[in-house]
Amino acid sequence: MRKLSYLDIIVAVIIFIFILFFKLNFYKTILLLLELMVLIELIQMLFTFFKRQRIKIRYMIDASIIYIIRELLISLTNHPQELKTVILYTSLIAVFFFFRYLSIKITYKIEKE
Repeated sequence: MRKLSYLDIIVAVIIFIFILFFKLNFYKTILLLLELMVLIELIQMLFTFFKRQRIKIRYMIDASIIYIIRELLISLTNHPQELKTVILYTSLIAVFFFFRYLSIKITYKIEKE
């Protein structure tokens, strides 16, 4: 059990070494990893739907948050942005985090009853 607790750190270090070794563009690699995370969230949502005939809103919100972060990184690295655009993206992320908090709180409240 102790070995699995460091699995995420080991994977991150391996990816970082891979980026350094092959001299890849760091921002492009991060964007691709974020895109992979969005796909993972969407696939989890689909599998949950086919297994239980319902969609967990948490998966949709997580995918949206990751997608907004990805779009923020793309917009910041490709061309300079105005402050309004950055504030818009960060406020969208804050709103989706609030929705995620509400979805978890409501879900656990319903399960207790």
